[in-house]
Amino acid sequence: MSKKTIYLLGILATLIIGFFLHWHFCCNEDCTKNAIVDETSQGNASAPLTFKFEDGDITIRSNDNFNFMSSNHAIVQPLSEDLLSCVKEMITHLSKNKDKSINITGFFKEEENNPSNFENLGIARAKAIERFLIEHELSANQISTFGEKDNTLVPDQNDILYGPYEFSVKNLNDKSKQKNAMKESIMKDPVLIQFSKTKSYAVLNTKQKNKRKALANYLNSSDDASCTIVGHTDSAWSDESNMRLGKKRAEFTKRKLLEYNVDRAKIKTISKGETAPIATNKTENGKAQNRRTEVIIN
Repeated sequence: MSKKTIYLLGILATLIIGFFLHWHFCCNEDCTKNAIVDETSQGNASAPLTFKFEDGDITIRSNDNFNFMSSNHAIVQPLSEDLLSCVKEMITHLSKNKDKSINITGFFKEEENNPSNFENLGIARAKAIERFLIEHELSANQISTFGEKDNTLVPDQNDILYGPYEFSVKNLNDKSKQKNAMKESIMKDPVLIQFSKTKSYAVLNTKQKNKRKALANYLNSSDDASCTIVGHTDSAWSDESNMRLGKKRAEFTKRKLLEYNVDRAKIKTISKGETAPIATNKTENGKAQNRRTEVIIN
């Protein structure tokens, strides 16, 4: 072998070894970093959730879904024909099975703004889907709505949350038992709201909000659920003034229940003024207890 050939082979070997070392220490590292970045990006992206309804052996799916903008409770439009077809199929199934009901649980992030009149965006989103299903002829008696916090929700680049809710199916016999349990719980402690002196409105505390929500859920549980809200006062004013004030307090409480889409026809309001105290009117503490609204389940 000539010196020239050996020289050329040496150059070739040097090039091969140099390329291999460059790939191993530079390119390979960059590729690994890029792979990690891509994987991270995909992990943080909002993967569209598809529509799914399941009941025993029945499964109905669509590539579309009920989607919502962040900090909003209006269903994003338009809806695809595929989704509308699946919704119709679900409604047909439930309409043929009157002993079953659908629970809609809407999800929301704690950081979202809530422009609705509902306690949280989860309930508002569930109510939006409920209204849509009722408009498409599913009986309101077969629907219950709930809200639940889920801080893992991630919107896409257009600020859309894909399918922030879930369906579950229950037997209405179980729903009847649940209704009776709600009624019993309400009647154990019927006082809904307590008021300041002479006031016919109040800023609700957590306990009062929970009672209002429990009553609203009961009233929405069936067509025949109804109640009477009774307004009460202390004995500070005349009988006539106290009857008017008690009525105003009952009407205020009714308006608070209507925020949960309760049918106003299910709520009757009356006043008993100062005639039905639950404590003495001789002390400030007793008077404070008497300034209240109570619920009677009809």
